[in-house]
Amino acid sequence: MHDGMDDRHGRVAFSFPAEPASISEVRHLINAEAATLPFSQDDLDDIALAISEVFTNLVQYAPGHRIRGSCSANATRFEVRFEVEHNISGYLLERKFPSGLSHRGRGIPLLNLLIPTVEVLARPDGIWELIMSKPVPAQ
Repeated sequence: MHDGMDDRHGRVAFSFPAEPASISEVRHLINAEAATLPFSQDDLDDIALAISEVFTNLVQYAPGHRIRGSCSANATRFEVRFEVEHNISGYLLERKFPSGLSHRGRGIPLLNLLIPTVEVLARPDGIWELIMSKPVPAQ
């Protein structure tokens, strides 16, 4: 469910249950915001894929939790934040592709190829944040 927009900061906040049905909704919401910026179609496709990958992982590793977040934009940067009340660091900190033929463990290294800056933070209040940012192309 979309929570609203803070016009003073160019920020859209959202809150979705960690369930598969939410993946498409959050991807469309965030990509609609990214599309207001001068990103190429390839950049928008990369953002959509990254959002799908992150939210799918959050659904898998934090079922039953609520995933909150926001996306914001300014003249130089588009940023997406996901927040969850569950320790998500174990799988989000993996930065290398697994060896062999495993199909698991490829999502976060892929994410790092799509989005230049990916951070995982543990806040003192017990909330874990995943922050992704992509520079806005100069016009």
